[in-house]
Amino acid sequence: MPDENNARPPSAYQLRTVPAYRLITLRDQDNDAGVGARDAIERAGTTIVASTGYELYISCAQDLLPVLVRVEIREDYPAGENADASSLRLTLECPSGRLVLGSPTGEAIGIDLTTGPGVYRVLVTHHGRLEAERRREQLLTRLAENPGLDLRAAAEEHSGLERYTVALWRTGDLRDEA
Repeated sequence: MPDENNARPPSAYQLRTVPAYRLITLRDQDNDAGVGARDAIERAGTTIVASTGYELYISCAQDLLPVLVRVEIREDYPAGENADASSLRLTLECPSGRLVLGSPTGEAIGIDLTTGPGVYRVLVTHHGRLEAERRREQLLTRLAENPGLDLRAAAEEHSGLERYTVALWRTGDLRDEA
């Protein structure tokens, strides 16, 4: 159903996972996951989000509670969004139009870009990072006091407290490299 600007609502995908190595990644299935990864991961450690142009890296605040990641495929820049301290705009090349969202050595899902292969702009927003860090520390304190605590069940109580929204919109075709 179109909104007040006659734009179609975005296609959306969600992943809930405990972020291995405190990382969430998004890339086209045909892109080499290693090109420029080390530098991008280091940048993400400071800026929360970084891209090599081929892969997006989100540095999560913690690695104990499940994190919720929502990916929205849009037709244009998300109306009402401002690039501020909690968001960052980047670029991602998508030659196949099929993305992989996941965490290293963890869960992953496939995403079909309804707008097809091409170059995409990316806007990432986040919420709940400080509270998730606080809850993680509280759970570790409880575990130290009660070694029999079911840590997985206790962490599930706070699932999705830390969350990210990744909005993508196509900006053009990929350049031919001859």
